[in-house]
Amino acid sequence: MESLKNKRNKLAKYTVLLLSCCTLLLVDSGCKKALNSKVYSQISPSNFYKTESDINAAVIVIYSPFSSNWDQTDLGNNQQSASLYNADIKTYLLKSIMTTDEASTDWDQNLTSFTWGPATYQGLNNSVYPYISYVAKATDVIDNISKVTAVSDQIKKRYTAEAKVLRAWLMFVLYDFYGPVNATTDATKLASLTIAPRPTAEVYSAQMISDLTSAIPDLPAKYNTDNANWGRMSQGVAQMLLLKIYMMNKQWDKAEATAKTIVGMGYSLMPNYADVFNVKQNNELIYATPTNSASPNYWVQEVLPGDFTASPLLTRGPGWAGYYMPWAFYNKFDAADSRKSTIIASYTNTSGKTINQSTGLRGAIPVKYTGVLGDGPGYSFDVVVFRYAEVLLSLSEAINEQRGPADAYQYVNMVRKRAGVSNFAGMNTADFRAALIDESGRELYCEGSRRQTLIRQGVLISNAKARGKTAAQDFMTLFPIPSNVMIQGNGILKQNPGYSQ
Repeated sequence: MESLKNKRNKLAKYTVLLLSCCTLLLVDSGCKKALNSKVYSQISPSNFYKTESDINAAVIVIYSPFSSNWDQTDLGNNQQSASLYNADIKTYLLKSIMTTDEASTDWDQNLTSFTWGPATYQGLNNSVYPYISYVAKATDVIDNISKVTAVSDQIKKRYTAEAKVLRAWLMFVLYDFYGPVNATTDATKLASLTIAPRPTAEVYSAQMISDLTSAIPDLPAKYNTDNANWGRMSQGVAQMLLLKIYMMNKQWDKAEATAKTIVGMGYSLMPNYADVFNVKQNNELIYATPTNSASPNYWVQEVLPGDFTASPLLTRGPGWAGYYMPWAFYNKFDAADSRKSTIIASYTNTSGKTINQSTGLRGAIPVKYTGVLGDGPGYSFDVVVFRYAEVLLSLSEAINEQRGPADAYQYVNMVRKRAGVSNFAGMNTADFRAALIDESGRELYCEGSRRQTLIRQGVLISNAKARGKTAAQDFMTLFPIPSNVMIQGNGILKQNPGYSQ
């Protein structure tokens, strides 16, 4: 099969094939406007879903939000949204990072100061909620695959499973930021003009879990040794999403069981921390967004200062000075911690001066991807999303929350051993909980998971207030439903608590 990363470069062509679901965002966001389908070609479900190639092309469209592209345009409504895991400030990844203590930016003061509201992020800046339309697209694809008669059941099951995992992942992203939303998962309601109210968290979670558990038997375990299919959904991805849902809902017993299932799947920690981000398809990766020259990884360009020339870690031209790691967070690392080898604390600028904390550097530079060659701005390092270290840390947390730390030390200490720091031992449940919050921050810094950890342990807001974010309030563990969606919802859609309608 053609490499997934090359297929992603053809998304604009493939998108027009999904004619029947191109206008669904308006339904999902509660708009009462009549839906008049825009015909982009003569291709339609009646003459398109005939071959495996057709099915593959349809499923590939659902992958588009997970690319490293700057943005995607939904041809059904011309809505432009930043890709979820691009390094731009507008994305799901960066909004997850910048609301915590692990990194900061001068590019979005509302985000870092907790002064956002329903009207703050409109247009392209509102780049997460619009992906509710892709849930509907996935529902449409799943429905159409079920009607195909000229393709074997085995092939149909595999593509259906991919679409279900992608749908659950999109739903999880929305759940993480907004709580349960009125996403369309019932194919019979795709063309309905009725505004659906938001479901309960229990109903919404059950849908995600159903998609994932039903998909797992029909997917390969993982693709780490399969270059052509690297980036496709796998059992590993499905299990990782289940783990994150159970952790978010504090279903500790189910989280523990799921984490142990992943432990038994043959993943392992890389011996060298830096190699996790520099070695493609390594065995620690459960999922990484594939990149190439057309859709590269921009993280290094985003974090390097505008006068950067060299450091002991790397030499190249200036960056865009977007993000930095506050010194308070950098100081959480032990002096001997090998993970600091992926962070720059001192560099030589274009004037030949040494720039560090004592000479005014605003924060450390979280390079993460250290094997760069040339001045970029983008590089073909896959964007790390899920990896085995997070599983081990989650397993430790789930065990501690149920039975205390005795049986949990072994998993977190695997991570600490790789980092070259001493084992955890001799703690009570509360102390170990606090230690895990810090340890997961050090291990997974700037990978987008810390916000979830802080919310789960009830410290996101207190953490923000401790950093001087006086506007932070308890309800801000969720973002508001965008104001334009609330207006279209006409009173049926309810805003998240704490935000005005």
